[in-house]
Amino acid sequence: MYDALPADTRSSHPFHMYDEIRLQPEAIARSLASVQKQGAEVAEDLGRARRIYVTGCGTSFHAAMCGARFLTSFSQGRIDARAVQAYEFVTYVPDMRPDDMLMAVSHSGTTAMTIRALEIANNVGATTALVTGVPESPAGRAARHVVASGYGEERSWAHTVSYTSALASMAALANLAASDEMRLDLAPWPELVSDVLRLEPVVHRMAGGTVIADARQPLSVVLVGAGPNVGTASEGALKLLETSYVRAIAFELEEILHGPLAAISPDMPVIVIAPYGKSTPRASGLCQALRELGVTPLVLCGEGNAETFADTHRLVLPDLPEVLSPVPFIVPLQLFSYFMSVDKGLNPDLIHRDDERQRVARSRYQ
Repeated sequence: MYDALPADTRSSHPFHMYDEIRLQPEAIARSLASVQKQGAEVAEDLGRARRIYVTGCGTSFHAAMCGARFLTSFSQGRIDARAVQAYEFVTYVPDMRPDDMLMAVSHSGTTAMTIRALEIANNVGATTALVTGVPESPAGRAARHVVASGYGEERSWAHTVSYTSALASMAALANLAASDEMRLDLAPWPELVSDVLRLEPVVHRMAGGTVIADARQPLSVVLVGAGPNVGTASEGALKLLETSYVRAIAFELEEILHGPLAAISPDMPVIVIAPYGKSTPRASGLCQALRELGVTPLVLCGEGNAETFADTHRLVLPDLPEVLSPVPFIVPLQLFSYFMSVDKGLNPDLIHRDDERQRVARSRYQ
């Protein structure tokens, strides 16, 4: 599904990526409802497992990072879940046991390394599960449990709706696996995402300003997140790389303070993901340091900590428990990436799949 260009390739706004960003509220709602009806058996296995590996590649690995966090946080540490990139799992995780569990994430169900991870887990007798948009896929056939996310075949190669659908599916599973008193209310997610989508004009203006700066001198965009939003920062950077072809790099909040800050210059856009929560003080310290370096960061913050970031460029999102923030907080980054791409005259759907050199490059590792 990733070789031939789609028959319905678009040449102007709205591209497929835009439509799929807008579809996220309903897809999230479908994902939550689907798991609530059909996820009990998977949740039981999650609750019984000695240790759970959550794996994937690319966007799916960033979803896996959030999924592992959901499982650990919702159970208040009773469930031992860890995210491991699929190649790292296949190559460097030798000690999986029959009482462990592998939860894989692959929207297409065709990712070779993720399928191999499922096969390894099956061979040692461990329980396997797959979160996917395509249940009838090679990965679906390799997994004991298949959890269908709320969106099927994604038309844009810059995945957006499949990402948040996978997050919703894994959060719903984590809720089922947790005890009653530990469960969180996920029902507000679709409406929260709808609220964030209303910020589109503001995000478009921010993206346009970045494009103007990039035209003067090629930019390096830095994204920073902590806790549940380390994966959000990584996914935001990936969307920029895929759609706008700008240099983008993600850092964990503390890690950027230990060396990388030396490379920050006033012309570098820095995006700090700082929902109202435990990391607010440290994120504030980073922003103060950036101001000393001549950088006014863009901060995605909550209503409860907006005043903390009064001297930054703020995008204020609705408050919610910090562990649930990855779903609404990725949406502005998706829109930012989309409009940067469109304003540069690019097609955000193709991620250079129309470039023959890229096709040849892929053939060297597939």
